[in-house]
Amino acid sequence: MARVNYSVSTDLDPGVVWDAITEFGPRRAELWPDLSPESFKVLERGDNWARVKEGTASLGIWSIEHYEWNEPVITATVEEANAAQTGGTWRMEVQPGPNGGSILTIAMDRKAKGFVGHIIHGMFQVTNGRFLAARTRRMLANIHG
Repeated sequence: MARVNYSVSTDLDPGVVWDAITEFGPRRAELWPDLSPESFKVLERGDNWARVKEGTASLGIWSIEHYEWNEPVITATVEEANAAQTGGTWRMEVQPGPNGGSILTIAMDRKAKGFVGHIIHGMFQVTNGRFLAARTRRMLANIHG
């Protein structure tokens, strides 16, 4: 089981961060560092939810995630995946920072599946969120671009 919690601060307005997290168009693969454009597909979409297939081609991993959002929280739940068990979640919360900008707080609660899944989830757990926080900072930096 990989349970990791971390927060990342940014000078970006909470609305800008929120829009990036709930972006399910072609720009999503540009924003998220490990998301492969060829692995991303919106399967269904509603006003405050999306069901997508996404993955990292270089690692050969993919998942079908059900995203639901209601400001300030977005939750992604695994429906099917080759590196994570069904039912695991990512919870992302966007709040205004105390001196402007935003704080993005993320909680991951997932169980690994398969050899690659155990390696990846183990790295997430051992680094206690530092690896994931670095990836999140990179995503936030991509918003500027």
